[in-house]
Order: sequence, then structure tokens, then C-alpha cells
Amino acid sequence: MRSAILDRFVQKVAQIIQTEGAACFSLGVADNRLHPQAVISRRDGITRDSLGHIDIDTGNTFSTAVRDALSQRGPVVLQEATRIDRFIANSPVLVMPIVWEREALESEEEPVQRVVGVLALWEKRGGRYDEDDYKLAETLSSQAAALLVEEQLDEFDDIQAAFSTVPVGLMLLSSDDNVLVANAAAMRVIGVDPLQGRPIIDIDYGKQLTELMNDVRSSDTGNAAASYVSRDNESYSASAQTTQEGQTIIALTQSPFSTAAEELTGQVAHELRTPLTVIQGNLQTIDFMIEGGIQPEDEEIIKEFIGTALIQSARMFRLIAETLNISRIHAGKELELEVEEFDLTDALDQILEELGDYLLSHEINVEAPDELIIEGDRAKIISIFDNYLKNAAKYSDTGTTITVRLYKTGNDMVAIEVQDQGIGIPPEDVAKIGREAGFRTDLSKSQAGGIGLGMVYTRRVSEAHGGRMEIESTVGEGSKFRSVLPLRQPEGNR
Repeated sequence: MRSAILDRFVQKVAQIIQTEGAACFSLGVADNRLHPQAVISRRDGITRDSLGHIDIDTGNTFSTAVRDALSQRGPVVLQEATRIDRFIANSPVLVMPIVWEREALESEEEPVQRVVGVLALWEKRGGRYDEDDYKLAETLSSQAAALLVEEQLDEFDDIQAAFSTVPVGLMLLSSDDNVLVANAAAMRVIGVDPLQGRPIIDIDYGKQLTELMNDVRSSDTGNAAASYVSRDNESYSASAQTTQEGQTIIALTQSPFSTAAEELTGQVAHELRTPLTVIQGNLQTIDFMIEGGIQPEDEEIIKEFIGTALIQSARMFRLIAETLNISRIHAGKELELEVEEFDLTDALDQILEELGDYLLSHEINVEAPDELIIEGDRAKIISIFDNYLKNAAKYSDTGTTITVRLYKTGNDMVAIEVQDQGIGIPPEDVAKIGREAGFRTDLSKSQAGGIGLGMVYTRRVSEAHGGRMEIESTVGEGSKFRSVLPLRQPEGNR
């Protein structure tokens, strides 16, 4: 999915370092090629869509500069015009590696440092880059690193990072069944260290993984599951899923409960990384600009960065609160409401602004009054919007329309409704959505990842307010999710 955050980020890079062009590339884990993610160019017509994937082993000037920058983990400057794919970037050209770093989470763990992409800048105003430009480019590339990791979360290497602190074994296998990546938990379960680079047949105890691989490749959905017994006679659940590139992800967990907890941990890490990344990157950039002396033309940029940081901090606070509330649901406790009077239309505007990047690939149609005052827990009701909108985007194709409606119904009730044009839900499964923890339909499993907790939480929030959740759906045509809530809360909820 194309990222509006990355687009804005690259525009700011070009504006702050004063170049006519800037591009952010991700480095593919499997193919070792550069993939354009965002481009800004004022003169030469280069766009993200016009650039192809760039092989860094071709030996041309740009590829050589990229390899040098990656090997020395520092900037490389080319003083002549340079070909990037089929376009010519005017000199000077600065190539800066984008390195993702994470401190050790445990005392025995090594810090993680991995190259995830490249930042390219060209046609510097004034004709040369100086030490201040290098430092600023390095600071900005740190923000780009976190953004690229977020953009590539579907790749296993990033999923491994999200799950690094929980005991779920994860392996990524190539199309010819060699282990490309494995985390420490997988090594403990399999009983082999290291796993990376070894064929599956060499590490397979009792041919269990070979049988799982045969099952997943013969599956129509690209998914398969089986039991797995380790060399230590411990029992695990093994699941496999094929990727669009023909690779396979294998996960090994000890129980369904562990699986849900571990996936929730990864999901929370995923959700929190975006707001944290934006906040940290914006503040770092502002700090650097202050050190260099703020110019009048910088004030608009700083205001925008601060505004974005405030929006994302509110999003982060709500995500943390939602996670804690899901934990209460698992523990069998009732949700506690912090009831206040607020404008439901304003709450909708807030979540649409927060999810602007997430919903970028869809047409959003809003049907709501200018004002709709309601009593309830504002943060939890915003989570209803959040879950419905994300669910609609996840299970519908790019370019389709998502419609959000707010309207009053009879008996002093109000409806929050989100309609998509997605895959739909089979009739026999509609009643199970949001009632059974972890339940997902076969259609949804084949379409996207997830653990089904969002709808459980949404139903519980709706019911805690004295309302209900309703679902209408037709397979192949789309779904309509609706929460019907009372406009006023009884004294007992206040």
C-alpha cells in the first residue's frame, strides 16, 4: 500500500536539505533489490510509479554508490549526473543508507541493526553537500528506517522483530525449502542452531515439517496446520502459510492460548510502531532545525510536525488503552466506562484523520450530520470506528468505496455504520463474528492476517454502552457493520 506518510516525509527531506529531488527506497529481504517507496522531483519527471526495481549488483554508478553506502554505513556523494533506473538525476547525488536499529531487549541479546533501504538526494541547491547535510540526512534516514519497517511489516523479517520477545517459533523458507530466516524460539523448538541457510530436510525431526510443507502447497488457501512433537517430546501447534513470492512462513506455538497472546503482542507492536515512529522522527527533525537556527520559512514545517505528533500521541494512548481492555476481556472482567458528553461527528473526524494513511487506497464516503451529541466513553467508541474501518480496508480491494454513516434511529438510539465492498461473510459465520475469541472465517484467513480480537472488543464495547452490534453481509459483495448505541447513558454507567 502506498504510504502518504512516506510521501510527506520525502517532500520534507527535499525541502529541509534543499534539493530538487529525493527518493526513498526499501531494500528487499529476498531479492536484494531497491524498491521505490516515495519520490519527489521538481525538474526531471521522476515519480515513484515511473521507477522500476533496481538491482544493486549491476555495477553501474548508482548501484556501486549504493553498495558502498551500505558497506560503510555512511553517505556517498557522486559529483556527476547519475542514472537512476532509466532517469538521469542531476549532480550532486547523495546516497544515504537507511539502517533500522533496536536496542537489546534482554541482557543476553545483541542489539539489532539492519539495513532496510536507501535515501537518495540529488541536485543540491548551491552545488555541494556539507557536514550539516550529512548529519541531517542521517537523522532523517533514522525516521525513514522505522517507516520502512512499518511499510514492510508483512515481510517475515519484520514480523520476526515484532515477535522477538515472545516464545513463538518463526521460520521463513525459500521456494526450494531452505531456511532464510529463523528466530531464537524456532531454534529452541527445532533443537538446531543455527537454522538459517539449512534445507528443511536436514532439520526435520520425523519428517513432520516436510508433511506440513506438502499440505500447505496442496492447499487451495495457502494455509495448513498440524501438530508437531519436538526432540524433547514437547507438543506444539505448527502452522504454515505461503506468500505471494512462493516462500513459506512456519509458526510453532505450544497452545492456542499462547498463539493468541503472541499474535496480540505482535499486533500491538505493529500498531504502536507507526505513531511512535512519527512522533520520534518529527521531534528529532524539529530539534535539529532548532540547533541550526529557525528560519521564517521553517515555522510552517515545525507547526505541521507538532500537529502530526499530537494526533499520533492521541492514537497511541488509545491503542494502549484498548490493549489493556482486551486483557480485561480475556480475564473475564467487565469493561469500565468513563462516560462523558461529546460530539460523535467530531470523534469520527478524529479517527479519519488518524487513519488517513491506512485508508489511502480506498474511496471514503462519509454520511454524517454536522453535530451529533452522545453520552459514552469517547475513547472506546472511537475504537468502534477504528476497528470497523480497519476491518473494511483489510478485507476489500484497493480502489473500492468504504462508506461511514452516523444517524439517529428510533427510541433515542444512534447508529455507527461502516459499509465496504469486500469479500463478505458466509451466512453461517455472521453470528459468530465478535462472539468467539479468535474466530475468523475461512475467507478472512485467506485474505489477510489477524486474530479476530478487534470484533470481540467492538461487540463488548457496544454492549457495555447498552447497545448492540449488527452485521449484514453478502459473500463477494461486501459487509455492513453497525453498532447501535443509546444517546444517553443510565445513571449506573456514569
